Amino acid sequence: MAETHAEDQDQEQYGVLLYYKYADMPDLDELVAFYESNCNSLGLLGRVRLSPQGVNVTVGGKLSLLEKHIAAVMSNVLFEGTDFKLATCDRPVNDNVAKECGFTALSIRVVQVNCDQFFLA
Repeated sequence: MAETHAEDQDQEQYGVLLYYKYADMPDLDELVAFYESNCNSLGLLGRVRLSPQGVNVTVGGKLSLLEKHIAAVMSNVLFEGTDFKLATCDRPVNDNVAKECGFTALSIRVVQVNCDQFFLA
């Protein structure tokens, strides 16, 4: 029975989550700590860009874990009204495909740019 449960977890649907939020971010160190802790504990991979003017996030992982990430983000009043774009997808067929899509590691960076440049990065 343990094998069946493990197989079910391997078959769980994957997804990609994209969201951004224009807002004053008063404590970037706190946000970095949140994203490091939350994304690593959920096994999410992708890109998180933080700026004093907002956030821009594209991460991938198991769909159920992406939904947990959304719930955690929504619990912060800074993200009130954020439009989360969540799409289902197949797990990358190999490491080359994952690398092309940017989902081989978690990259969290604080960037110092204006909003027009920030969301093009």
